[in-house]
Amino acid sequence: MHPVPCFLYFTAVIGLTIFSRDPVILAESLIGAVLAAALAGKALPLLPAAAVITLTNPLFSHNGVTVLFFVGDLSITLEALAYGLAFSVMLCAAAQWGAVSARFLTSDKYIWLFGRVLPSAGLTLSCAVRFVPLFIGRTRDFIGSRKASTIREMASAFSDSLGYSAEEAMTTADSMKSRGYGSAKRTFYSSYRMTGSDIRALVFIVICGGAALALSFFAPAFYYYPAVSSLKFNIVNVLLYIFFGAICIMPTAIIVHEKILCSVTSRS
Repeated sequence: MHPVPCFLYFTAVIGLTIFSRDPVILAESLIGAVLAAALAGKALPLLPAAAVITLTNPLFSHNGVTVLFFVGDLSITLEALAYGLAFSVMLCAAAQWGAVSARFLTSDKYIWLFGRVLPSAGLTLSCAVRFVPLFIGRTRDFIGSRKASTIREMASAFSDSLGYSAEEAMTTADSMKSRGYGSAKRTFYSSYRMTGSDIRALVFIVICGGAALALSFFAPAFYYYPAVSSLKFNIVNVLLYIFFGAICIMPTAIIVHEKILCSVTSRS
C-alpha cells in the first residue's frame, strides 16, 4: 500500500487506542490487532505481560468503593482490578498494532514520507523501525551465547545488547552525517504511485478515523474510579463503536481479500 494511507491508518488506530479507556473500544482494538498480527505473522506473546499488569495494579492502587478482600491492611478493590485489565488491554493492543505497523510501514516508506521535508525525522524513524527487530534478535543471541538461565544473567545480557545497539546507532548516525545527509535538498528514487485501491483505502481511513475521533469527544466518558461506570449504548456510542470497529478490521479484510484473490488466480 502507498505510504500515505498506510501511515495515516496506523496513526489513527494507535492514537485512538492509547487515548481511550472505553472497554468496547479497547476490545475492538485488541481483536483487530491480534487478527492482523496473526495474518501478518507478527503476533506477540503478550498474555503474560497482560496478566502481570492486571494483577499488580490493585497492589499499588487502592482506590474504589468495591472492596473484594484485604491483603494485610491493603484493600483490593474491583475498580483497581478493572482499571488494570483495561490498561493491560490498551498496552497489548498498542504493542500488537506496533508490530503490525513494523511489518507494513517499512523504513523506505518513512524515508518517502519525511525524507524531503524532515530528513532527520525520516532517518530517525527509518532507523527505529530497523532497530527494534535487530535489537530483539541480538538480545536473543546474547542470551543464547551466554546460556543465561537466571534473571540476573538475562538482565546482564540485555544490558550488553542495549549498549552494543546504542554504539551501532551512533556509528550509523555519524556515517549518515559524514555523507551529508540532511545538509541539502535530497532526491531519491521511489516506486510508490497512488492507485485506485490506495485512494479508496485513504478515503475509508479518513471517513472512519475522522468520524471516530469526532464522536469520541461527544461520547460519555467511561470511569473506573470511584466506581466502574456502566456502558452506554446511545446513538453516539453505537456510531463510535461501528466506525472504530470498521477501521480496526480493515487490515484483516484486506489481507483475507488478497489471499482469496491470489488463491483464485493461482488455480486459474
